[in-house]
Amino acid sequence: MGIFKSLFGQTSEQAEENKDKEKQRNFDIFKYDGLKAMKIGKIGYAVRCFNEALAIEEEFETLNYLALAYIQQGDVSEAIEAYSRMTLLDSEETDTFLNRAQLYLQENQAEAAIADCEYILTKKSTDYRAHFLIGQAYKMLNRPEAAIDSLSKAIEIKNDMADIFLLRSGLLTELKQYDQALQDVNTAIRLAPEEENAYMQRGAIYEALKDTPSALQDYTTVVELNPFHEQAYLETGRLLLEQHLIEEAIRHFDEAIENKPDFGRAYTARGKAKELKGDTIGALDDLKRGAELTEETDETSKQPVNFNEMYVNRPL
Repeated sequence: MGIFKSLFGQTSEQAEENKDKEKQRNFDIFKYDGLKAMKIGKIGYAVRCFNEALAIEEEFETLNYLALAYIQQGDVSEAIEAYSRMTLLDSEETDTFLNRAQLYLQENQAEAAIADCEYILTKKSTDYRAHFLIGQAYKMLNRPEAAIDSLSKAIEIKNDMADIFLLRSGLLTELKQYDQALQDVNTAIRLAPEEENAYMQRGAIYEALKDTPSALQDYTTVVELNPFHEQAYLETGRLLLEQHLIEEAIRHFDEAIENKPDFGRAYTARGKAKELKGDTIGALDDLKRGAELTEETDETSKQPVNFNEMYVNRPL
């Protein structure tokens, strides 16, 4: 009987083995075609390939590639789903939970991010990244004290990461603990001397401490680091006007507009400066141009320009 099977057909074991080999071959084709597509920027095709591969076999590595492809595609919810499937395959790989927590924060799902990070800390209590993300989540939940506590734990583990000090500095500033906030932002600047946001934040702290010259220097430093940083130009100009340095403020906004001709708020600010100077025609021209560029409503553009109100919601 065995002779006839070998002569006229495969055994059931051989057929099953060949079937498995064919499945593996197809899986590999889809997986590596997806990788090739990602490398050349064909993300949509990559996603299709990875999903075809995963229909054959739910594999951890391919799910990770799929998540990365979804992130590149801007589909955060699908990336979260892919990471969730990965956690079912391997709950010991804490980086999966960390990646998912970061995406939860992008989706404003702070509680879910905290849950993932707390799980990470049960596996690896020294993971400063988990403490950092928890700090971000508590900030999102408007719980600054809890956020500061988590960031302090992160700093105990990792004391050379500028972003942690910068975030804690911002929270301390919100609580009006300016001296401690200044210490943190100074550390951030020492660790990352070209970080524009750090100088912007320190400038705001100096303003709270009534140290206008230091604040002005920090905003000016940002302009030097990045001539296209709009907020730094506006803050610098505002302080120049507060010190009644009108001509200097106008020259400052001239430079801003030269660097960025469509900078509507700079036109509006320069219009206010010209108004203070007594140049009514020049002020009206600038205010009109600023309104056009910033797409202000007719009602707003007809109202007197309140220069200070332009900055009440400036980021720290």
